[in-house]
This record gives sequence, structure tokens and C-alpha cells, in this order.
Amino acid sequence: MSLLNTGVSALNTAQLGLAVTQHNISNVNTAGYSRQAAMQVTNGSMMTGAGAIGQGVRVHTVLRYYDDILSKQVNDAQTRSSELDTYHSMITRIDNLLADSTAGLSPVLAGFFQAVQDVAANPSLVSARQSMTSAADALATRFQTLENRLTQLYDETNTQLKDVVSEINAYSQDIAKLNEKIIAQSHTGHPPNDLLDQRDQLVLELNKLVKVNTYLDSDNSLTVFAGSGQTLVINVVATSLETRPSVSDPERLVVAVKGGAAEFPETYLDGGILGGLMAFRRESLDQAANSLGQVAASIALTVNAQQQLGQDLLGAIEDEVGFVAGFFKLSAPKAIANANNTGTGDISLTFNAPQMSENGNYYTDLTSSDYEVRFTSATTFEVKRLSDKNVITGTVGTPLSFDGLTLDFSGTHATGDTYLLQPTREVARNISVNQDITADVRRIAAAMPIRTAANSLNTGNAVISAGSVVDAGYVMTNLPQTIRYDESSTTLTGFDPASSIQVKSGGVTTTYPPGTTTIPYQSGDTIVVDGFSFNVTGVPDDGDEFTLERNTGGTADARNIVQIGALQTALTMNGNGTKGISTFQDAYAQLVSNIGTQTKSILINGQSQDTVLQQAIEARSAVAGVNLDEEAVNLIKYQYAYQAAARVMNTVSTLFDTLLSIGA
Repeated sequence: MSLLNTGVSALNTAQLGLAVTQHNISNVNTAGYSRQAAMQVTNGSMMTGAGAIGQGVRVHTVLRYYDDILSKQVNDAQTRSSELDTYHSMITRIDNLLADSTAGLSPVLAGFFQAVQDVAANPSLVSARQSMTSAADALATRFQTLENRLTQLYDETNTQLKDVVSEINAYSQDIAKLNEKIIAQSHTGHPPNDLLDQRDQLVLELNKLVKVNTYLDSDNSLTVFAGSGQTLVINVVATSLETRPSVSDPERLVVAVKGGAAEFPETYLDGGILGGLMAFRRESLDQAANSLGQVAASIALTVNAQQQLGQDLLGAIEDEVGFVAGFFKLSAPKAIANANNTGTGDISLTFNAPQMSENGNYYTDLTSSDYEVRFTSATTFEVKRLSDKNVITGTVGTPLSFDGLTLDFSGTHATGDTYLLQPTREVARNISVNQDITADVRRIAAAMPIRTAANSLNTGNAVISAGSVVDAGYVMTNLPQTIRYDESSTTLTGFDPASSIQVKSGGVTTTYPPGTTTIPYQSGDTIVVDGFSFNVTGVPDDGDEFTLERNTGGTADARNIVQIGALQTALTMNGNGTKGISTFQDAYAQLVSNIGTQTKSILINGQSQDTVLQQAIEARSAVAGVNLDEEAVNLIKYQYAYQAAARVMNTVSTLFDTLLSIGA
């Protein structure tokens, strides 16, 4: 019977080897499948007088070729690759939008200032003014169009976040169910290879959505953690995630445990499509929207400020009936109270009026950053600029001015209350040309409210400049004034004692006290009287007179519209408190450059990561992949083994028949 048992064991073992080989061949294209092998061991030998005689072979277990380290390398490479691919696909759309030579901002910005120059060339021509308002409307419409496209990307990001979180939940549930099956089969002492492969494949697919880490428990169940430690699966229980509006910004979806009180910080869940979407929104989309709004706000504020200093074609100036102080309309900067605040106070956030640099042009101190306001007590708060974490403090009841903004609170606030400030986020969406201007283009303030003149009887060679307005608080009530040169004292006399006077000479500004009627004369000094700036150059004779008066009937005057046109190339943005450091075009070009650089960097990193992923997959496949050539060899090997075992069985049968015939 020993020979028969040995033959049967060989036959069964060869049959199992053929079955495993067939299983490998059948699953050669199955995602996540790890090749298997029948592990053979000898049966216990039988002791005889001649020694130990073997009793054949058996299959101890079916081995799964699997390397945990290589699989983890694939998972890590996959999650990073998916993150970069997602990021690149989204940021490319911003790059194409902003850098488009026809659909971007640059052509309409240049078109607007060209129209301004046309008005400057002929300020009394109504058709030129109409062209200017049309160009301004085209500029505002382009801002709105660009902002709307960015808003669509915000909406699309929110939609994708919902879909990704739903997929994460589905994979988590599937892994938990497989854990249950694997635990149930682990008592046999043999690994459920196919179930383990299926679970590992689910983990790989989950890594495409979000970075996960795993821990193998003693019962062979897999615990799955996402991001910085959020549990997705423990044993047979899956945790469900959800998307919901952020308590700090209801328009922004965040991720949280379903039914949980706290939302995850945006950097908590990284990697995969989810991490790519979060990083894109946080690093690129927010910055693009804010920077675009910063340009829109700076254009509107500086043009409006210069418009305010002028005189329209009907002769009206600031504070007079019919005068339009603002060429563009802007929405208020955005401030959002946290939904968890317990105080009942109010918040007020406004744009500061632009400042005038020493070069005579307006500029803004606005940045492209968002801000967080946090109350440190019921009456004190701090403002953190989120771009660089710079913090300033304030007190309720005292307006706080910073970065071109003024923040004020009223009412009752509680310690810990927070507010999110997004000063420029939606400005581009809401910018428009003042309807009072489009209804009557004569309201464009192309002229200056004042004019100067030298007396025709003057005998000296001194000349007075045309003059300009340099202060929005200029005063007309002290005009006209006739200023005379006194040769004996080398002074200019005749200023109205009610006027405020400043003299800028050699970089030094001297402010004269009220009641001053006489100031020293030096050729070329800049003299500012009641907000009007002019200079006298040359050598006047004694008694020479110069007049400062209202610009009555100045329909051909283009001094103010020239100042508006000069804003195109002036340093009007990113001010440091004393001057601007960027032009409008520079700031927009910087935005385009930043997005382009990010896009290229993400592309290069993504291509590099794809190579890393492919190498990791190949390394894992070298261990776990099915090689059809190898399996073909195994088929032949087990076929011959099966045939040999069958021949042994046939020989044993012949011997047995012979023994029976002898006995008969």
C-alpha cells in the first residue's frame, strides 16, 4: 500500500501544481494579482529494517509572492503621482486663461489707457470720451469674465471633492468587508491569497484618491489611516467622511468625519486626487483670484482718486452738483464671520484711499493675501496676514489701518471669535464703470480745477507751471490769489492768510504756519497751496505777478486725464507706505509668471514621479507579477510529473494484479 500511497500523493501534488499554474495564467491581466506557487513538502517516512522509506509528497500551502516594502513603494509613488496629475490638470486651465494673448487682461488694459490718451489729445471731443467709457467697460467685463472662470474652477473643485470623498467612503467600506472575510478564513492556517490581493488592490486604488498608511493586525485585518492619521478602517468598521461648508468660509467645501464636530485642516489629508485638489485650490486658485482682484481694485481706486481731483467738461468739481467722484464702481472688501463665533458684534472692512507718491501718482498698499482676525479678549484682537503670518494687534472702537485697508468692530465680541478677511477675492467679479459716467461722458474729469498764469506785464524771465491738484482735500475758497515777487527780500508774497502752504525744496518739505503770506523764493521749488501744486522757475523781476485761480471754462484742459493716463506706467501697486513698487501690467505679468512657473514645476515633478511610479511597479512585478514563459515551463513540469505519477499508479496496479494471480 506504501507504493500506492506514494503514487497517489504524487498525482495529487502534480494536479494541485497544475491548478495553481492555471490560476496564475488565468489572472495574468488581473489588477493587483500576485502570482502563487504550490509549496511541496515530503510526507513522513516509514521506518523499515532497511532504513527510512519515503511515502511521497504533499502540498503544504499555496504561497503568495508578495513584498510589503515594494507594495508600499508603489502606493507612495501612486498617491504622489495622482496628486501631481490632478494639480497639473487644474492649474493648466488657469495658466491658459491668464496667459492668453487675446483673452487675457493685457490687451484690454492697454486698450483702456490708449482710449485715455485719446481723450487727453482732445478732451472736448465727446466721441473720444465715449470711446474711453467703452474701453473701460471692456476692461471691467474682462475682469468679470476672468473672475467668473476662476469661480467656475472653485465650483468644479467643490464638485470633485464631493465625488472623491464618496469614492473614499466606498473603498473604505469594501476594505472593511474584505477584512471580515479574511478574518473568517484565517483560522484555516492558510492565507486567503486572492482576498489579500483584492484588499491590496483596493488600498492602491484608495491611494489614488488620498495618501493612506496601513497596519496589519494579528488577525490579518488591515487598519487604514489617511493623511496625518485619520482612521478610515479598523478591523471590520469603516469611518465615513463628508464634505461640508467651512465654518470660516461657507463657499469653501472642507472634509470632515461624517457627523463629527471638527473639520480637517486643508493640509491634513494630502496625496492623491484629494490632496491635489486641496493644494491647487490653496496654492494656485486662491492666489490667482486674489491677485486678479488686487489689480482690479488698484486700477479702480487709483483712477477714481485721480478722477476726484479733476474738473469735468461741464465745469463741475468735487462736492459740486453733478460731479462724479468715482469712475469705477467696486464692491466692499469681503469679511466673513466664523460660524462658531459666540459674540454678537459687527465688522467693518473698507479700502483705504490711495496715497500719492512723491512722483505725483497714486498708489495702493493692497496685497494679494487673505487675513485671519482673532479676538484675544472681548476688546482686543490680532490680525494675521496669512501669506507670511505677520501679526498686528488692535482694539475694538479704534479703527485699525493696514495694507491699504481699514478694519473696525463694534458691539460685543467673545474671546476666540474669528473672522476671515478676503479683501480682493471677489473684486474682479463686481468691478464696473460708474453708470453716471456712461450716462453722461461729459462727467469724465479731464481738466484740473485750477489754472495758473503769469502777468503779461512781467519783465523777468520766470515762468509758472500749469499746476495740478495733489490733495483730495483741496480748498477752492481762497482763490483767486495773485502772488508777487519781492526782489529786496527774494520772496513771493500775496498768499491768502487762510491758505495752508508747503514748500518742497531739495527733497525737504517745509510746512508754514497758518497766516503765512510770504515765503522765500528759490527757482524750481514745488509750492503746494491748499492742495494745489505748482512751481516758479527762472529769474523774476521785482513786482512780477503770478495768478492762481479756478479753471473756469477749461474745456480744452487735459491735465487731469493726462495724470490718469500716466497711471499706466506709474508704480501704482504693492505699495510700502511711501510709494508703489509695481505697475498694473507688472503685477498682472507677475501673476501670469507665477502661475506659469507653478504649472511648469508641477508638470516636471509629475513626469519625474510617473517615472518613479513605473520603476516601483516594475520592481513589484519582478516579484509578484505572472511571467507566462515561467508558467508555461511549470505546466510542462507538472504535466510530466502528473504523467509519471500516473505511470507509478499503473505499475502498482500491475504488481498488485500479479500478486493476486500468484495467490490464485
